Amino acid sequence: MSRLDQATLDYLYTLKRRGIKIGLHRTIELLSRCNNPHKGIPIVHIAGTNGKGSTAAMIASILKISGLKVGLYTSPHLVKFNERIRINGIPISDEFIISFLKHYQETINLLGSTFFETTTAMMYSLFAHENVDIGVIEVGMGGRLDSSNVCESIASVITTIDFDHMEYLGNTLTKIATEKAGIIKNGIPVITTNQKEEVLTVIEKAAKKNGAPLFFASDLCPISNFKQNANGISFRSLDTFFSSPFLGSHQVANAQTAIATCRMLESKIKEEKIAQGIKKTIWPGRLQLVWQKPIVYFDVGHNPNGVHASLNTLIDIYPDIPIQAICAIKKNKDVKEIAKVLCKKVKDVITIEPTNSEFYNSRSLATLLSNEGIKAKAAPSLLEGIQQCKLKPSYISFIFGTHYIANTVFSVFEFPFDKESI
Repeated sequence: MSRLDQATLDYLYTLKRRGIKIGLHRTIELLSRCNNPHKGIPIVHIAGTNGKGSTAAMIASILKISGLKVGLYTSPHLVKFNERIRINGIPISDEFIISFLKHYQETINLLGSTFFETTTAMMYSLFAHENVDIGVIEVGMGGRLDSSNVCESIASVITTIDFDHMEYLGNTLTKIATEKAGIIKNGIPVITTNQKEEVLTVIEKAAKKNGAPLFFASDLCPISNFKQNANGISFRSLDTFFSSPFLGSHQVANAQTAIATCRMLESKIKEEKIAQGIKKTIWPGRLQLVWQKPIVYFDVGHNPNGVHASLNTLIDIYPDIPIQAICAIKKNKDVKEIAKVLCKKVKDVITIEPTNSEFYNSRSLATLLSNEGIKAKAAPSLLEGIQQCKLKPSYISFIFGTHYIANTVFSVFEFPFDKESI
């Protein structure tokens, strides 16, 4: 049996050096060389700034429990590359990855295809090979020119839009929303959550221009009786009771969008299946309790609004317990805005650094946060920084900032990540 060796992984990751290239022409040409595997596969296409991965996982779970064969494409991964592409929760096999790259490496190099363009072609090839009934695809970045936007959508889902990736998408919400609304296609229904006024204006204009009916999640899935505790969230919609292991009002919004999409998408899906799908959704690294004594949570959120939502949730559940934050932050993130959030909600911060040049080193980050009035100190190493969570039993530790530290987090807290399916 073939196993994914380091040489193959190294080749795949060297494609990241080609950067992010604007345009869909390379993706279209690569897919053409792969015999256009994307043709004929109905896709639920999901864009947004926050919540698109969680929403994608919930929709895929609902469709799977309803008896469909479901392909799921998300990014980035937490521990293994294979997590990005799944069929009914099972990650893509090493054998398929090796076979795909062996067959198309020459073409990938000839076209100068990027990492994401290559993985997108791999995803569509697996979906076609497995003859999926439906695919659920999370946009990598933006939407209009994202490699995934060659799909044949049956629904365009837009989660909360806010500031992120401004170096690529623009420095105003209108510009960012324009890129993300680029997934809207002629006549294909659009489902969106509550948005800021300037964002909603863009979505409404794009939907009207494309003759795409626009639905609001709050209309299709009105929410009542929201409750939350350390075990998760619960709420009612119409006559159905829903519960989820996820935490936070932001996850209620994601669940609302997922439920609304499935209600709009397929009237044959029974409400009990939708409720089961929400309850059984597994999506690690999203305000996940990884240790109980002392209490430690891990969240991959990396923008101010995501951090704000997670901390508000922890304060709501544990109002009398102080919080220490452990974080790594990329150099392209808005440290001052993140600091404003932390300053009001945490007692102190331990800074860590992954082995990646895109991140601030721990000392520089500690200095930046200290300059904003936060009590911050740099950990000697990534491992020691994570281990320090165990040293303050009277505190809640909140680890956040990136997917790149997931492997270390799960190792330290002995979490058996990814039992081959979600």
